Amino acid sequence: MNRKWYKGDTHLHTVNSDGDLTLGQLVEKGKNKGLDFMIITDHNYNTVDESYYDGDMLVIQGQEITDEMAHINVWGVKVPEDPPYVLNDAEDYKKLVKKCKDAGGIISANHPFCSMCGFQISLDNFKFDCVEVWNTVQHSDNMKNRDWWVDKLLKGEKIAAVGGSDYHRDVAKLPILAMPTTYVHAKSNTEKDILEAIKEGRCVVTNSPSSSMINLSYGNCGIGDTGSLADGHKLRVAVTNMMIGHTLKIYNNDKVIFETKANKNAKLYMTAVDVKEAGFVRAEITYKFPAGIKKIYKLVEKKFLDCKDNFIPDFIWAFTNPIWIEE
Repeated sequence: MNRKWYKGDTHLHTVNSDGDLTLGQLVEKGKNKGLDFMIITDHNYNTVDESYYDGDMLVIQGQEITDEMAHINVWGVKVPEDPPYVLNDAEDYKKLVKKCKDAGGIISANHPFCSMCGFQISLDNFKFDCVEVWNTVQHSDNMKNRDWWVDKLLKGEKIAAVGGSDYHRDVAKLPILAMPTTYVHAKSNTEKDILEAIKEGRCVVTNSPSSSMINLSYGNCGIGDTGSLADGHKLRVAVTNMMIGHTLKIYNNDKVIFETKANKNAKLYMTAVDVKEAGFVRAEITYKFPAGIKKIYKLVEKKFLDCKDNFIPDFIWAFTNPIWIEE
């Protein structure tokens, strides 16, 4: 089955919860960004009763189940209970998540290590389809999300990773809609195929609709597929819009098997590397702030995001989900 890459934003809010834009205004903004799909996830409210198209752009129904202990996105179905939800403990969350999954919903754990509104209960209590590794403009808490996700991958857990702008409004004139953007390798731009591909981990997350994109292939296998180590294929890597100073890293499980820092901008960068171990391969692009910028950024994080760390790590500009490798 032929697949195409579709770019979208998985986490968006309107005036129906605490956003500034109406549904129509938000959809128009997404179309102007060049998105192929958007998922509307108002807090404890179904703004979209049934997925639809506005021109060529798909608008998918969703909801962010929101309470003090956790924020969880439900995509593709209406939550089978009416708010206000009773969410006093982990068991209450677990029961509601199960009802959503039984109804056919795709479930995402949102910004689990966010300093402001992260998970106050163990993520191990739930069966999520994916985790929102990258929430809104890049910041330090997202690296904690990334580390948790990678640890799950290393334990053999096939949980997909996505990004979502968590858009409520532009901040300080920064147009943060689709920052980040989730690319989905799907059979078609329909609700069923987009959500199925997300669940299968056929995703790449990047800074914006126009920033660097990473594609991986191992023989006939693409991101989200499973290949065989015995086949002896090289992992082929293609990066578009690689930026000067950014570093591309290729991982085979926890080992960096290839690394290069761009000394110039490149519309297309390609390489091929050997895969030595069964498990998985994945890729990411990282960047560093100069020391002076780090100090300023830390102040911004504390003011707007309540990030409590005293340092700024290397940030991710783009990352892939894995290709899984069997013996």
